[in-house]
Parts: sequence; structure tokens; C-alpha cells
Amino acid sequence: RKCPPRAMSKLAQRPEQSTSCRLTPMLQFDLKPVLCLDRKFRGYFADNAWTLVVGAGISKGLVPDWQDLAIAVVRHAYGTALSDQDIQKVFKDSGWSMDSWIQAAANAFVAMGKSLEEFKDVLEEQIYSIVRTRSKGLGLESYLTVVLNDPMRAPRDRVIEVCDFLESAFPDCSVFKVARALSRICTHGHAPRAVLTFNADTLLETYLVLAARREHYLGPGPYNNPPSMFVQVTRSGPSNAGKIPIIHCHGALSPKPMLNHPHRDSRDRLVFLEREYLAMASREGAWGETMFIQLAHTSKMAFIGLSMSDANIRRWMSSVHEETLADLRSYGVGDHANPPHVWIRSKPAAPVDELFLPSLRHLGVRPGWIDTWGHLEDGLKNLAACC
Repeated sequence: RKCPPRAMSKLAQRPEQSTSCRLTPMLQFDLKPVLCLDRKFRGYFADNAWTLVVGAGISKGLVPDWQDLAIAVVRHAYGTALSDQDIQKVFKDSGWSMDSWIQAAANAFVAMGKSLEEFKDVLEEQIYSIVRTRSKGLGLESYLTVVLNDPMRAPRDRVIEVCDFLESAFPDCSVFKVARALSRICTHGHAPRAVLTFNADTLLETYLVLAARREHYLGPGPYNNPPSMFVQVTRSGPSNAGKIPIIHCHGALSPKPMLNHPHRDSRDRLVFLEREYLAMASREGAWGETMFIQLAHTSKMAFIGLSMSDANIRRWMSSVHEETLADLRSYGVGDHANPPHVWIRSKPAAPVDELFLPSLRHLGVRPGWIDTWGHLEDGLKNLAACC
């Protein structure tokens, strides 16, 4: 049936839809982001009913990013004279991930008659290279690694000096914001059930110990070691009752003061190379996977410093979400409009924010917006009802 002339004239006058309007059709469901600084979301994470999950983004500036790390280990393994720009071009042209190039460097290392254990020493050296370089000329490089390796046993004056150095040398690093928020939240009785980290470095738990000891030593005394609220967990075993575990799902590399110094980490369980990722993906019941899935089933997850592109995380969250939906359907309950788990990140400008809004719904995750990374600490404290 033809439109009447008046209707045709109105259609002709209608302006062309903007880009933001064209995005609207895929948002035809009641899905809302978490606004981390909004008082409406105060207490979204109940006491002992949430888990903090952190990735490499919280250590940005303090440790090399994936590309810089891959360049460094490729240069070390191959002894190539190519410039950083040339190596970057090789990476880009190959289409390989940084994991694949770190694996290639490990392959070259082994082909030269060296061991993977020695390659992990190279990884450790590169991961902490920025911190060590920045300490040169300040009079603390001779004991910096000793303090970072075992912050609980370090002398009082060196604890204060190293803690001050880290904050002044890397003032914008998010690991300090996360640690301060965690300490404040736990002090006020709103602690997470656990902290899961996918970082090989141990700087989060190290700084938590250093900052707590410094605050204690700058107080009125007595000056014995203060009790720690957190405990590093790098492998299976009995839990440390009363403390919040910081669980390294993919293993950990602590800085060793000397080459033959015994390590205090789980480099033997490190999931860093491509072959290690593939092995973990094909093996059911791995310790890191078991810890992650158990906490995802029983608490709300707060993801920080992660791109959410990790294949293992997506696979685990997908399985948890599908099982949760099946349980809801068995009780005659439909799908939640707003997933419980939160990916905390700075809010992109409109209309890009709409692209991210439903992007992780199949994993049971929705965005948690903060205005800038400078608001991360306040956002976490608001979600945990601690401000």
C-alpha cells in the first residue's frame, strides 16, 4: 500500500541517522554499566563476597609491557643487531602474538644448549629491569632486590627507603592505587575473599608489605613487625587462616638478589610461554584454573588491569556463566539483565562506550566505568562501601 503524500513528505524531511543512532538497535535489552563512583553502587561488593582479579595493566610503567618484554627477550636470545623499530616491524608483519614471539625466543635459547630455567632467569631480569634501572645512582641499588625479594625480613630503614623510592619514581602506577584501596577496605572490614593475579611479578604483595611496615615504623611504636593482612599463594597447599590470599594463577617470578640465590616464587609453574598456555588450556583441573573457577562461582569478580582478551579467562568465565544460567533456569528464573561480575576501566567517549556495554555479557561480565585511572582508588572504595 502506498504512503499518502503528507507521510511521504515527512519521511523525506527526516534527517539521516547518526552513528550513535545506528548503534541503538543492538542495545535492545536492559543492560546497565556499574558506575564505580556513583553512590548508588556503594557496597556493590559485600564483605567477603567479592574477589579482586588483577592483570598487567596495574603495573604499567613499573614493569615492561608485553611488546617491550618480547623485544628484550628476542634480542637477548637471538643476539640480533636489529633495532627496536625493526623488531617491532617483524612482529607486526608476522601477525603473531607477543606470547608467540616470547616462545620463539625460548626456542632459540634452548636450541643454543641452554635450559628453560635459565630463560626464566632472563624473564625475571627483564621484568624488574625498569625498577633496577631507576634505582641507579640513588644509593639503594645494592639492596633493592634483597628488599623486593623478601620485604618481611628487610631492615626497617631500608623498608622505608625502598617504599618511598617506588612511590616517588612511579607516582602514576596503578598498583599503588590498588594496594592503598585494598588496605583501606580491609581495615574497615570489607575485605575481598581473595586477590587473583595473572602477573608474573610480585610487586602488589611486596608493596602491601612495605607500605604497612613503613606506616607502622613511622608511628609511636613498639616497632616489631606488624601483622600482615595478606599472604602470597603461588601453589597448592594448606591455606593461611585469617589472611587474604594473593593467588598467582599463572605462577610468579620474584627478583633474586644473586644468580644462585634460592627463589621464593613458583617459576617452575609459570604460565608465560605459548606452550604453557596451550598446556593449561588442554589440561582440566589445573590448580590456577580450579582456584579461579571456585571463586567465580561463589563471589562477584572485579577485573582490573586486564584487557579481557586472555583465552583462559574467557573460557573459565564462559563455563561459570553457562552453569549459572542453567541453575537459574532449573528454578524457573530467567537470565539476569545485569551480569554480576565487573570489568573496571576508564569510560570511553560516546558512542564507543556502547560498543563495550554488551561485549562481555556472555561471560557474565559488564563494564564498571571510572572517569580516569586516577579515580581507581576511590571507585574501588565506593564499591566496597569504604568511603
